Amino acid sequence: MDRKKTCTPNKTGILLIHGFAGNPEEVRPLFEFLEEKGYIIECPVLAGHGQTKKELSKSDYGDWIASAEKAYLKLAGKCKRIIVIGFSMGGLLAVNLWHYGFSGLVTVNTPVYYWNPYIIIRNLLTDYRKYWRKYLQAVTDKTISSMLEFQKLLTKTKPMFGNITCRTIVIQALDDDTVYHKSADHIYKRVCANKTVYKLPHGGHMIFQSKSRDEVLRAIESFVQTC
Repeated sequence: MDRKKTCTPNKTGILLIHGFAGNPEEVRPLFEFLEEKGYIIECPVLAGHGQTKKELSKSDYGDWIASAEKAYLKLAGKCKRIIVIGFSMGGLLAVNLWHYGFSGLVTVNTPVYYWNPYIIIRNLLTDYRKYWRKYLQAVTDKTISSMLEFQKLLTKTKPMFGNITCRTIVIQALDDDTVYHKSADHIYKRVCANKTVYKLPHGGHMIFQSKSRDEVLRAIESFVQTC
């Protein structure tokens, strides 16, 4: 997603980063919501993403960081004030741009600890056929090499949360089966800044497609306005 707009130096730019093996459609509701509010947004397709798992396997975590960095620099050429919003793995990529000194950081269902066994078991007991297909797809729609690259990125990024000194909001759905909700506590404790953690009881991992979407959109907009 990329809108051809220009902005004045005091205009706020937003870098919106999607998740692992995903694409910008994951965050489209947020993109459209913020765009309607007048923000200038860059939402790149990360290297290797948005195609097939074979194409994903041809990229590594350095390529994903480079994709986010390229979009950030493009935005920085138009806007002095930038807020970075990362969904899922996008939050890890955002942290890797900390040295650019952006004005604010939003992480949404960003993993430090992945897979919540309690939620997975509950889901399987509730609707075995539906969730068994979902979890089987989750482990077969990516190559082992891609998953190893994700793990490398996570290992590299964990110590970097302490570098964050800008205002930060950590958003996490408690019923997220992909990201264990204690990830939010880890991020919150290590960020060295004015920070907030916002936990929602419902929303799952794909929170922007859930019934909690509007609540999350409002929380992000409020943060951006006051950042």
